[in-house]
Amino acid sequence: MMKGTAKLLNNCHSLNTIVIRSWCPVTTVSNNINVLSRRDAHSTIDTRDYFHEPNNNKVLDTFWDPKGTFRVLHLWNYLRLPFIRDGLVHVAPGEKFSTCLKGKKILEVGCGGGILSEGLAKYGANVTGIDTCEKVLEIAIDHSSKNKRLANNKPTYILSAIEDHCISYPNTYDAIVVSEVIEHVAQKELFVECCVRATKPGGKLFFTTPSRTRFAQFYMIFLFEKILKCYAKNGHQYDTFMTPSELKFMLETNDCHVEDIKGYIYYPLADQWAWTNHKLFSFAMKAVKLPSKNENDNPIIADNSY
Repeated sequence: MMKGTAKLLNNCHSLNTIVIRSWCPVTTVSNNINVLSRRDAHSTIDTRDYFHEPNNNKVLDTFWDPKGTFRVLHLWNYLRLPFIRDGLVHVAPGEKFSTCLKGKKILEVGCGGGILSEGLAKYGANVTGIDTCEKVLEIAIDHSSKNKRLANNKPTYILSAIEDHCISYPNTYDAIVVSEVIEHVAQKELFVECCVRATKPGGKLFFTTPSRTRFAQFYMIFLFEKILKCYAKNGHQYDTFMTPSELKFMLETNDCHVEDIKGYIYYPLADQWAWTNHKLFSFAMKAVKLPSKNENDNPIIADNSY
C-alpha cells in the first residue's frame, strides 16, 4: 500500500515550489496542485480557511504584535518550545540553550509569520518554514531579517504545500513541527502521510492542535474569539478539530510510534498556558518515525523488531 502511494506521489504533477529566503521577494503560489494520495486526489490546502481569506490581511499584519490578535501564540512559545527541544535533545545543566539544537534540521509545516520558527532557530537549529499563505511568509521574512539574534541563523522560508515539499525532500528532516496547523488543512490523512515522508527514519514529529470536544468549542471559539477576543474571530471551525485517537491512528498507519500525548490549555486570567491532565481543550503529540527495512526505500515500511 505504501509503495503504491509513493509511486503515485512521485508521478503526480507537483506544485511549482518557490524558495523564499530572507532576502527574496515573495511570489504567488500556484493553484495547480494535483497530488495523489492513497485515498483521494486533493490538495491539503483549504482555500476557505481563515488564513487564505484576502479580507483578513489587515489582521495578519499584527502577527508579531505581542499585544495584538495573535498574542496567545507568542505566549504559547514558552511551553511548546521546551516541549520540542526536550523531545529532541537532553540539555545538561549549564549548557547553552542557544546551541542545544545545533545540527538539527527542522521543518515547520504551516509556519505562519515565523513565531515558532524563530524560536527554534534561536536554539541553533537549521529551520525551514513552509506555508501556503503568501501574506504570512512576507511577514516572516521581514521580521527575521530585522531580528539581530538571528543574524547568523535565519530560518529559510518556502512558499509550498507539504505534499509538494515532501516529494522534493523525502527522509530529510530530524524533526517535523506542526503547531496549531492541522486543524486548518484539508485531507488530514494525506497531510500526515506527507509530514512523515519528509521525516528521516528515527526522526521526530511534533503536533499541537485543539481537541474536538464541546468544551474546546465553547472555550476556544465562543470565549476566545468572540468574548475575550484573544484570537482572530472565525479563526477556528469546530468541525476541523481532531481527537487524539484520530491523529494517533494516522501516525501509526504511517509506521510511526507515538511516544507522548499530553493536554494543554490557556488560562486567560493568569495569561499563561499550562499542561493539563486532560485533553479537553488541546493536545500535544510526539511521535518517532520507525526505520524502514531498506534505507534506500522512499516508502515507509515498518520494522517488525519494534
